[in-house]
Amino acid sequence: MEKYERHQFDVIVIGAGGAGLRAAIEASSLGGKTALVCKSLLGKAHTVMAEGGIAAALAHVDPQDNWQTHFRDTMKGGQFLNNWRMAQLHAQEAPDRVRELERWGAVFDRTTDGRILPASR
Repeated sequence: MEKYERHQFDVIVIGAGGAGLRAAIEASSLGGKTALVCKSLLGKAHTVMAEGGIAAALAHVDPQDNWQTHFRDTMKGGQFLNNWRMAQLHAQEAPDRVRELERWGAVFDRTTDGRILPASR
């Protein structure tokens, strides 16, 4: 008898926070046999510990909030060491990903009238 079980996967995602769960969902939806490995109980990742709103330019609280502002803030927050193209894609795609997370049941802090609260700057 072998000491260890062996499993075959196309994709192994390490970390079950928001990004890890999203990666596992995508890999699985594309037909990959996917494993998700986390160091604690599923659902207890750091993502659920984050307080406040979400860093995405939803432009429904402040009309001047747009992807360019989010991109600039991201670059500044990273002391301009970030990969600018990745920061740009993040800023441009973040609103769609937030709405996707909401459809999947993610809970966000809200304004008094029910809109998703943006992260404070």
